[in-house]
Amino acid sequence: MSPSSISMLITLLVVFVVVAPRLPASAAARDGGAAKDAMAPAPSASSEAAAHPMGLIDDIIGGIVHFHIPDLPLPAIIPCPPAFPIKIPLIPCYNYTSPRPPVTECRPSMVKFLPACAGFLTAGGGVSSPPRKCCNSIETLFYTDSAPFCYCHVINGDANKLLPAPVNQSHALNLLQHCGFGITPDDITYICKEQDQVPPMDAASPPPPRRN
Repeated sequence: MSPSSISMLITLLVVFVVVAPRLPASAAARDGGAAKDAMAPAPSASSEAAAHPMGLIDDIIGGIVHFHIPDLPLPAIIPCPPAFPIKIPLIPCYNYTSPRPPVTECRPSMVKFLPACAGFLTAGGGVSSPPRKCCNSIETLFYTDSAPFCYCHVINGDANKLLPAPVNQSHALNLLQHCGFGITPDDITYICKEQDQVPPMDAASPPPPRRN
């Protein structure tokens, strides 16, 4: 190839390098670019997780926080919160129920208990056993109201004021045994002799205010 031909070839290459970037894209090139965009995959959940790694860290921390560490096989010697300020890890605790306040009067409990047992307590000798609703009522008196000693007002006759007829003493002494509490007439008689344990039928009236 002659020197003049080489010079012409170099000139054409230079012109192509300078002019080609300024030419408009062809239709085929434009269509090809659109096809590439259409074929590009949509962002996946994994790519989003990679873009936002804090979400994964939050999940890990949340799992650690909610992880339950079992207690050691030791006797429970401390109460559980709120009775104790905190739950000590690995140390078992027991559920603590604060004691009920002492019973200061029996009338509210007796008013609830007596209607279900009135028929048996005031009946004659023809009735041999109390109805089931009466025994359920005694359970409420003993366990829900925590007022078992209030039953002594039935034995000593104070409950007559709340019943339509006087109490049948034999029925009153045997009622607890009939209902399965295992308290015999002799037991109830002995218990009710301890008057200091029996709350009054009505609470004592507060003293009058002092006059200045």
